[in-house]
Amino acid sequence: MKAYGYEVNGSPEALADVSRTLKDEKSRINWENFNTGNLYWDDYGYGYKVEIDHESKEVTLNEW
Repeated sequence: MKAYGYEVNGSPEALADVSRTLKDEKSRINWENFNTGNLYWDDYGYGYKVEIDHESKEVTLNEW
């Protein structure tokens, strides 16, 4: 899935959360603030470990 200029892959639950955020005009994910090893938290309080490559603009969100 493409989200905010990055190709995002990973857990279906994480991708569903990113998809909901894309539809919310008041929210935005700034992938540039993430580093590999950070956690992405969804709306339900579940954390996903971030693997990110800023040069290729790819993000993977794995279950934590």
